[in-house]
Amino acid sequence: MDAKPVLGDELEEKAMEVDEALRKSGGHYYHKKGWVENVEMLLVAAIVVIGIRSFFVQPFIIPTNSMYPSFYGMQPYVYDDDDSVPNLAQRAIDKILLGASHYSFKAERSGSLYLLDVKQVASSFPNGRFFVFPTTLNEYVFEIGGKEHSLQVPVEFDLQELLARKFGGIENLDDIRKIIPPDRNGMLKLSERIYKEGEVVLAFDVLLGDALFVDRFTYNFIKPKSGDPAVFRTGTIDEFNKKLNTRVTTLIGEDKYYIKRLVGEPGDKLEMQVPPDVFTNGTDVVKGVPGVLFRNDEPIKGKIAFEQNRLRTENLAIDPRAENKRGFPGYRAEGLLRNRSELQVPTKNSPDNPTKQNAYFAMGDNSTDSLDGRAWGFVPEKEIIGRALFIYYPFTKRWGIPD
Repeated sequence: MDAKPVLGDELEEKAMEVDEALRKSGGHYYHKKGWVENVEMLLVAAIVVIGIRSFFVQPFIIPTNSMYPSFYGMQPYVYDDDDSVPNLAQRAIDKILLGASHYSFKAERSGSLYLLDVKQVASSFPNGRFFVFPTTLNEYVFEIGGKEHSLQVPVEFDLQELLARKFGGIENLDDIRKIIPPDRNGMLKLSERIYKEGEVVLAFDVLLGDALFVDRFTYNFIKPKSGDPAVFRTGTIDEFNKKLNTRVTTLIGEDKYYIKRLVGEPGDKLEMQVPPDVFTNGTDVVKGVPGVLFRNDEPIKGKIAFEQNRLRTENLAIDPRAENKRGFPGYRAEGLLRNRSELQVPTKNSPDNPTKQNAYFAMGDNSTDSLDGRAWGFVPEKEIIGRALFIYYPFTKRWGIPD
């Protein structure tokens, strides 16, 4: 039997008629397509994303420099007085490559520069992060020629240290009075210079902290190890250490994500030993006395941060003016790890542990500027969610797998 020839255009037209009829009738074998299915597709995609975040990897941005130089928090780039402020195009490039946000203010009147006040404020978009939910910012209030000027920065960013370095060449803003005497009203004077109206007083970029992926999967099968750069939640740490009768000096008081390096596992003995010459060689001990961290009676090892912090402490004992090429400041003996004070990390089977949970001890690689276990105690194992896996942004030499 001969087949009846069908033209392509005619076949396509008939197929479209059938498709349209099926769309209208719906049914089990040919669902209607519309907003319902689009919503279902978005929900499935959201479930997949949430599942990946909850069980495999989670993005995390480091706000502070407690783990510097292993991980960078917010970093400033300060423009000198004779530098030109970047234009809009330059700012856009820096924003894409480095996550840089630009801050500056000009003198609205002529006069000397004073710092009047620092306070926390709530701010929404564009100064805050979200349209609906405000974020907390630090607002710095300056005075020039009797006119107040305000500058808002992220609460995690240490503008006070930036001001101390720029205007006094020091690290602590409280010490600037020793360099620049206050005026008769006792106001904190930042500079002897007289700024002219319209002149840029301060200009700087805040570079975004390292953005990384956290491995949430591995700790389901293996225990956290000393040396891991671990991310954990802080919500139950205060209560946990209260039950352990840990002699803490500081309470965290909030539920946030922290990243620190684990230096002690359950059952470990920790001790900070200060070299005997540190006290007599003129070493600056404003931020704590440099010490060597011992784990189970041996200097802790296995990570670059451990080795470099030990070497820095030993170099300071020899020469307090020794150059710090790698950036690690040396561990500091204070709090729960005072000089020659042994510390035992609790296990869930310890007779004096009513929590029946394993504990870990965590410290920042940047020991001089890290509020860590030395102040608030031990981390319960259940709060450790994962370890730093991969730095994916910004695009710098640190991009890749961290140590």
